[in-house]
Parts: sequence; C-alpha cells; structure tokens
Amino acid sequence: MILRNFRVVQASVISALLLVSAIYIIQWSNAQVKVTGTFSAVLMPSNGSKATGKAALELQDNGKKVKYDVNASGLGNVSGVTISQETGTGRAPDVVALKQASQSGLGGAKGSLSGTFTKSDLIGPLKDKDISDFVKAINDGKIIFRVSTTAFPLGEIAGNMIAGGGPGGNMTAGGNATAGGNMTAGGGAGGNMTAGGGAGGNMTAGGNMTAGGNMTAG
Repeated sequence: MILRNFRVVQASVISALLLVSAIYIIQWSNAQVKVTGTFSAVLMPSNGSKATGKAALELQDNGKKVKYDVNASGLGNVSGVTISQETGTGRAPDVVALKQASQSGLGGAKGSLSGTFTKSDLIGPLKDKDISDFVKAINDGKIIFRVSTTAFPLGEIAGNMIAGGGPGGNMTAGGNATAGGNMTAGGGAGGNMTAGGGAGGNMTAGGNMTAGGNMTAG
C-alpha cells in the first residue's frame, strides 16, 4: 500500500512539473519583441536649384506604421512629395505618395511636413507588401525621398534614405522578453510545488509529501 501511494505521489509531481514547463513555454512564445528604427535622407538640389532639405522616417506601433518629417527651404511651387524605389532598370517608380501640392506645406522660403503611413499606403513595386519589405528596400539602398515642383517635375530635391539619423546611425529590433512570475500547484498529495523566477531563472519542486513516511523532491 505504501509503495502504491508513493507511485501516486510521484506521478502527481511529474504531471505538475510538465504543466509548469508548458506554461513557461507558452509565456515565452507569447512574449513580444519591440521593433524600432529611424532613417534619414539629406535632400540635395537638382542642377539649377538652390533648395535644400532633410527627410526623416521612424518606425512606430511595433513596425506597423511609419512617421515621416520633412523640412525644406528655397523650393518653388511643390507638385508632389513621394518616396520611390530604384528597380535596377533605370526607373524609380513611386512606392508611397505622401502629399500633393495643395497639402504639402513645403512651398516658399521655408516649410515642413509631417504625417504617417502604413502598408495600405504602399503602391507600385511594394503594393500589397509589408512595411518590413519597405525597410528592406531602404537597407538595400533602393529608397529615394523626393520633393517635386512645377519647375522640376522629377524632383527639385531628392536623396537616398539610410538607416539612422545620418551616417553611422542604427536600426534595431529588440527589447526584453520575460517569462516568469510565481505559480503554485499545491494541495492534494500532501505537498506544495512552486515554479518561479524569470526566463533562465530557477524552477523548483519541493515540499513534504507523506505516504507512510517523508519524501522530498526539490
């Protein structure tokens, strides 16, 4: 009888340990990784223009949205603000149309423009793609930010987007993922079992379990 009770207790301990391990695995798989990144472009003038500018992009909402900021001076009548992608064929079709002339706020001696876009705003070669595909194109050196005017329809100022706030900048996908907390499986079989700590922490099974005597696992 004592041996039978001992086996029942032993089976309960093993089952509880397996349950705790499963919960830890689920918690770890559900941990979110934060995705962030900043990109920039120095907008250089076309021949015959003295305009200058700078554009910046920032990943937001864990990489689901992109915020843009543009500052420029010396522009003529703005006809469009677009982001284009080089395709290796001598063409650079638009992948995001940010603002039209009446909305740009960039005309005149000095101006600025801000806003956001998501994957639903992607067009051309990136239509139906994700923001991650847009970011890959930036890292591949294929993305051009341009401001067009009536005098320079192909772009009065333009520049290639690069990772970071400038040369040597960084883009990161990181953050902390933690699976932890305390969980107690107790009562019954004459003892308590506790799993605690974070990922990589300690998990213990212990307590007193009596089946005609004392047995301790932990």
